[in-house]
Amino acid sequence: MSNESTNGMPNVVAVATATNYGRFAVGPLESGIGTTLGNALRRILLSSLPGSAITSVRIQNVYHEFSCIPSVREDVTEIVVNVKNVRLRSYSERPVHLQLSKQGAGDVRAGDIEIPANVELVNPDLLLATLDGPDAHIEMELTVERGRGYVSFEAREGMAIGTIPVDAIFSPIPRVNYIVEPANADVLATTQEEGEEEQLEPLKLEGKEQLLMEIWTDGTIDPGEALSLSAQYLAQHSSLISNFNRIVAPPPGRELPGSVAIPPHLFEMPIDDLSLSMRTYNCLKRSGVTKVGQVLRMDKKELLGLRNFGDKSFDELHEALQSRNLIPPGSPLDLTANDVIEANSELDDVDAELDIEYPDADDIVDSPEGYMLSPEIGGPGGIEEVVSGGGVSEGSLKESAGIYVDGEPASEEMDFTGQTVPTADFALGSDSADTQEEVEARPKARSKKKA
Repeated sequence: MSNESTNGMPNVVAVATATNYGRFAVGPLESGIGTTLGNALRRILLSSLPGSAITSVRIQNVYHEFSCIPSVREDVTEIVVNVKNVRLRSYSERPVHLQLSKQGAGDVRAGDIEIPANVELVNPDLLLATLDGPDAHIEMELTVERGRGYVSFEAREGMAIGTIPVDAIFSPIPRVNYIVEPANADVLATTQEEGEEEQLEPLKLEGKEQLLMEIWTDGTIDPGEALSLSAQYLAQHSSLISNFNRIVAPPPGRELPGSVAIPPHLFEMPIDDLSLSMRTYNCLKRSGVTKVGQVLRMDKKELLGLRNFGDKSFDELHEALQSRNLIPPGSPLDLTANDVIEANSELDDVDAELDIEYPDADDIVDSPEGYMLSPEIGGPGGIEEVVSGGGVSEGSLKESAGIYVDGEPASEEMDFTGQTVPTADFALGSDSADTQEEVEARPKARSKKKA
């Protein structure tokens, strides 16, 4: 297994390989890069590669792991420890249930498990239990899941009575070692298609170093494939950091109105990182909005159109985005530009509003009797006759004409020409005694006339 060196890039050479072992040389590298690269790859190999493992066991007539099974040499605790070492490849994203049934004296091995088509058993010779008598019988149900790293049985809660959780060792790499040494032209030489070796010039290797990686696997993955997957995993995370604070053209389907681009790391950010309240978070999640990029492609009207998403939820969401500087300028949620538009629209509507100003009473002198101040649009008010001297409006008299109550007219025309009219001072609140007496006398005269 080898890669040809191009443009000064390091070679990757398979020095030695076996069924569950591989030794690889990477170089030439700049001084100090070998340790950095070797340590990162080692940690990823041990903790981050996906794998399959048995996560729980159910044994017939057994309700906890401190039990004993009749005619079975091992107790349940020993059986569970043996089950941990069963290595499988599962091609299903969901848990798979395996069945094991054995009767009669003899060994119970991993090969006795009934394996479906979407699961592959790697170590069928693994001993699980030993049956001592002809009447001995054991039945088990094993649950296989996919995952990464190591998951303790204590992390599983709420399991049914009789289900025994198992420490899940998902990682297919039990051991990794790396060595950094000066670059060696003989080790780093690559084999060409014609079968000839490409020798590196020793002068170009001065001051360079090489990395030797030793990888042991459990048989579920090839050592070379494990090294490649770990490097890809490291490159994916490194690319996220390399694109930080860099605006790039969004992929198809991610364009914002107005050709506003979103950085990839911002588009893929989950809304969980916004620390929203449970109500706002659930409203977005139920509507299928799980990424910050989806939120930034929506304007306020679209967000308020989501089910149970109101103004308070919008204000909370906008505040969470704005406080983290996650709103690109010119995007639909950039309310700075929207405020300018709303301000201009308010100025356009000024002419449609009534600017009513009432004149001061001191500005009116010698106002005729029976006149009151009336508002006028746009400045000091004019004067308009609305009430007669008797306190009855002209419109009321006209509307009530022809209406009779108990055979008598409801109203009759009144002649106020012969009555004394209060002066403008009284109309404006003056304390003129003569005018006040004349006004008080009017109701009496009116009652005498009716009598």
